[in-house]
Amino acid sequence: MTTNRKRTRTARRLRLWWVLGNRHTRRQFGTVEDWKTRGVFWLGALTVGLVIQSFAWLSEESYGLTETIFAYNPYLFLLITPLGLVAIVWVMNKGGKASRGSGIPQVLLAHKQSYHWLRGPFLSLRVATLKVLLTCAGLLVGATVGREGPSVHVGAAIMYKFGCWAKLKQRQVESSLIVAGGAAGVSAAFNAPLAGIVFAIEELQQSMEARTTGTFIMAIILSGVVVLAFAGHYSYFGVPEVSAMPFAYYPYIIGISVACGLLGGLFSVLLVQGNRAIAPLVQQWPLRVAFCIGLLLAVMAILSGGLTMGSGYVEAKALLAGEDEASWLAAAGKMLATLLTYFSGIPGGIFSPSLAAGAELGSAMGTLFPQVPAVSLILVGMASYFAGVVQRPITAFVIVLELTGNNHDILPALMVSALTATAVSKLIMPEPVYHVLAKDLLRGWEHVLRDKAEPPAAQVEEAQVTK
Repeated sequence: MTTNRKRTRTARRLRLWWVLGNRHTRRQFGTVEDWKTRGVFWLGALTVGLVIQSFAWLSEESYGLTETIFAYNPYLFLLITPLGLVAIVWVMNKGGKASRGSGIPQVLLAHKQSYHWLRGPFLSLRVATLKVLLTCAGLLVGATVGREGPSVHVGAAIMYKFGCWAKLKQRQVESSLIVAGGAAGVSAAFNAPLAGIVFAIEELQQSMEARTTGTFIMAIILSGVVVLAFAGHYSYFGVPEVSAMPFAYYPYIIGISVACGLLGGLFSVLLVQGNRAIAPLVQQWPLRVAFCIGLLLAVMAILSGGLTMGSGYVEAKALLAGEDEASWLAAAGKMLATLLTYFSGIPGGIFSPSLAAGAELGSAMGTLFPQVPAVSLILVGMASYFAGVVQRPITAFVIVLELTGNNHDILPALMVSALTATAVSKLIMPEPVYHVLAKDLLRGWEHVLRDKAEPPAAQVEEAQVTK
C-alpha cells in the first residue's frame, strides 16, 4: 500500500513538472497561433516591401516620361493634363472610389474598431491596385502628387488581406496588421525604417502595446530589407553637407520655422475648406471639375517651366545639392498645384510635395540670412513646413533627418524647427489635417453602414408575407 502511494505521489509530481515545464516552454517560444501571427506579419511585410519598391520604380519611370515630353513640347500638356485627369477620375469612380486622395485618412478610419465596417471597401486589393496605377498615371499626366501617402494605404491593405487569408480574427491583431502595413509602406517608400516606426506611433496609432511592438518593428525591418536588396542603401534626397548650427543662428531658425508653420497651417486649412467647398461640384460633375483643374495645372506647369509638376523630389534634391536656386513663386506654385490636384480627387499624397515646398521656402528665406548655411536652412524649411502641414513634429524631423543621410549635426535645429512650426500651425488649424480629412471622408461612406444595418427590401417583404 505504501509502495502504491509513493508511485502515485511520484506520478503526480512528474505530471505537475511536465505541465509547468510545458507552460514555461509556451511562454518562451510561443504557441502555434503566435507563430502563425508572426508568419503573417513577416510574409506580409516582405510583400509590402516588394510592392512598394515596384511602385517607386513605376512612379519614377512615369515622371521621367513626363519630363521627356515636357522638354519636347510643354504645350502638349494643355491636352495631356486635362484629359488625363478626366480619364483617371473616370476609372477611379468606376473601379473604386475608396482609392481617391492620399490614403492615410482611409487607414486612420479602417484601423479603428468603431469603423471596422469600412475595412472591406477601403482595404481591398482592387483599391490598392488602383491606388498604385492611378497615382503613377497622375505623375504621367503632370499632376502634383506624392506616392508616400498611397504607399501607406497599399501597405495597410496588403497586410490586412494577409490577416484575412490566415483567418486572424482577433481585434488587436487586425488593428496591428493595418498599422504595421501602413508603417511598412512609409519605411519602404522613403527607405527610412525609423520614420516608419515614428509615423505609425505618432499618426496612425498614437500608442503602442508591448506585446505587439516587437512583431510590428520586425515587419518594418523586413519591408526595408526588400528595398535594400533591390535599390541598395541610399538617402532619398541625397547626402547634403551640413554642420552643427551655432546657438547664434537659432533666432533665424525659429523665425523661418514660425513662417513655415504659419504657411503649413494655412495650407491645411485651405486643403480642408477647399475640399469641402468643391465636394458638391465633384459629386455632381466629377469629369468637368477634373478637366478644369487639369487645364489650370497645365498652364501653371508651362509658366513655371515644369517646376509645379510631379512630386517635387527632383527639385528638392537639386536645391540640396546646390544645383538650383529657389524662388517664392516656385514655392507658392508648388503649394497651389498640390491643393488643386487634391481637389480633383485623384489618388495621390501630399508628403513629397510638402517636403519640396518646404525646401523651396527654406531656400527662398535663406537669401534673407546669408550668414547661415543655405543647405541647413533648406532642411529647416522642409522639417518646419511639413510639420506645419501634418502637425506631427517627431515624424517631421525624423523623416527629414533620415531622408538626407542621418547627419546628426543638424538634428537639434530640426527638432526646434519642427516643434516650433507645429505649435504655430495649431493656432490656425487646431486639429491635424489627416484626422479632419478622415472625418470628412466618413460622411461620404455612411451608406455602407446603413446598407449593413438595413435588411434588403426582398427580405423585408418576405418577412411581412410570413407574418
